[in-house]
Amino acid sequence: MVPPMTVERLRWLLLGVAVAVLAVHSLAYDFITDDAYISFVYARNFAEHQELVFNLGQYVEGYTNFLWTLLIGLGMLVDIPPEWTAKILAGVCSAITFVVVLGIMDRALGRKSGWAAIPALLLACSSGFACWTSGGLETQLFTMLCTIAIHGVVAAEDVAGERRLYTTGVALALAAMTRPEGLLVGAVLGVVRIICNVVARRRVIGKHELITAGCFLALWAPWFAWRYWYYGHLFPNTYYVKATGVWTGKNMAAEMRDSGAYYIWAWLNQTKLLYALPIALLGLVAAKPRTPRFVLGLACAVIAAVYIPYTISVGGDFMGLHRFIMPLFVLAAIAVVLGLEWICARVPENPRGYVALGLATVVLGAFGFTQSQLTLKSMKWGNWAADHGIDTPAFLIVYTEDRAKIGAAMESCFRPDDFSIVGGAGAQPYFGRMRAIDVFGLVSERVAHEEPRRRARAGHTKFASNELLAEYDPTFVFSCYSIHAVQAKPQLNCSPGFWQARGYELVTMRIPGMLQSGEYYTFLAKKARKFECPGRVL
Repeated sequence: MVPPMTVERLRWLLLGVAVAVLAVHSLAYDFITDDAYISFVYARNFAEHQELVFNLGQYVEGYTNFLWTLLIGLGMLVDIPPEWTAKILAGVCSAITFVVVLGIMDRALGRKSGWAAIPALLLACSSGFACWTSGGLETQLFTMLCTIAIHGVVAAEDVAGERRLYTTGVALALAAMTRPEGLLVGAVLGVVRIICNVVARRRVIGKHELITAGCFLALWAPWFAWRYWYYGHLFPNTYYVKATGVWTGKNMAAEMRDSGAYYIWAWLNQTKLLYALPIALLGLVAAKPRTPRFVLGLACAVIAAVYIPYTISVGGDFMGLHRFIMPLFVLAAIAVVLGLEWICARVPENPRGYVALGLATVVLGAFGFTQSQLTLKSMKWGNWAADHGIDTPAFLIVYTEDRAKIGAAMESCFRPDDFSIVGGAGAQPYFGRMRAIDVFGLVSERVAHEEPRRRARAGHTKFASNELLAEYDPTFVFSCYSIHAVQAKPQLNCSPGFWQARGYELVTMRIPGMLQSGEYYTFLAKKARKFECPGRVL
């Protein structure tokens, strides 16, 4: 028997190791993705002009991470670069998630055990968890809040812990203000609590459940009312981009579901959870009713049963390493460790400690090795080809860095009345301080509400027609472009004739330092603008 004090020290030592491993692992990525800069534009306008908008005076909710954007904006108010705030916040949220998971495992196991720290080590080794501890997005804030909410539901199974439900209400409200899926998680945990009340023969909805709902509504309802008043729609603009509108092809909806199914398959395969599923399932079902372990297993199972079909229905995500389903990473790590602990508990007491140590070491070693290989592959220079529409981190990095260079090189050349059409609405508008909309409609109310869905790719289903874009009377059309290595004869990604017939000309600039396809950048500009900028070669 290991002395209790030794166990306590071991747990915190392992947790410290997990934080250190994650810090090193996330630095292997150390990037800000293009989509993060969309939020950074909103945050900058909030900090500088007190408007939470992409273009000043245009109230379009082109983000789905209010709380994250607000935190970034608060940092910018005191001159903290958004990249710093995003990375530090994500790292802190990840560390807090580790601590909360330790508490969840203590509740589930009914004792303090070294097993409680193993999920954190698995998460630290995970390529996806490390990648999206970087990246600049709200992923780890949302994951932390969901984990805190689950902890509250698990802790509430103890009679003395019922007040922990109130924490769940607060955490879910903040989660729903961070990502729309927070409402989904909240609904699922509400069902889990009701099921537990029925199993335990308690009142289905009692005082504590009502107070929890009140905690949720006290935070979420005023925010929802404000955003409806501020932006004028029940849902964010991105919802109308990604989930509404008729399909132009009869098979596109099915293609989206196929992409979503592949997204889940890739997660199971890349994390090797596919091979650990029997252990994870054992960890979920091997629990006595009316215990915290039963509640945890039920929560993990029901959240996965709802979140996975939802993810499939929306086509998954276009960013690699599964940031869209990051809360499931936490649940999977917990379930696998619960299964391993249950297996070891069947071993006679004398060799049990050695068996547990050996099994944990083998699992962590094997998982860590596979994930190190995945990290190296996902970051390999030139690994830019999409896999079923899913971009690699290596591509996301080079894409963003090239657009940041373009925006920075052209910032001083823009006039206040210039207006641009862009492809990616992130780094290029941010560094160029451009007034713009994107062809995918994230920051354009008209594209989001008026255009049909033309593409079966998550986040990119809509693409504005030239006729609609022309009504904006843009000064520059950056969505029709070419990045090339040789100055002469660029091959644009569209037919420029529509714009040239309306008084636009091809402009080529040399942007030193671009890495993906060359240093020459060709786009369309109004001839009447007589655009001049250092680096223009055509």
